[in-house]
Amino acid sequence: MYRPVVRKPDGLRKGRGFSLRELKEAGLSLADARKLNIAVDRRRRSMHPENVEVLRKIVTKSRAEKVEKAEKRIELEEIKGVGPKKAEQLARAGIRSANDLLEADLEHVSEKSGISVKVLEKLRREAERLVRE
Repeated sequence: MYRPVVRKPDGLRKGRGFSLRELKEAGLSLADARKLNIAVDRRRRSMHPENVEVLRKIVTKSRAEKVEKAEKRIELEEIKGVGPKKAEQLARAGIRSANDLLEADLEHVSEKSGISVKVLEKLRREAERLVRE
């Protein structure tokens, strides 16, 4: 959990959470903060530039991780329900990775591979779960 630094007369201490003004200044919504595991203290009204800078770094790091994760290639065999035979069938339809399966038209893949659309939908859900992790 990310926590801010709060100024006190006797120095600095860890705060309970970032203020809503700090979130707004960094370009984050309350929902985004929760997704990123950022503590928010709705009672605080102050805004410290160093806390805004910390939030911006967190957002930048999060976006970089998201891009890296999107670029990560997941092999077909990692998908639950895909063994060597199904991987070969999918390869005939031009599907080489889980990312390809997510972007493909299932009707077209079904025609080329001989795998039913219902099974392909199930495999797509598993691929989405893998990509999100």
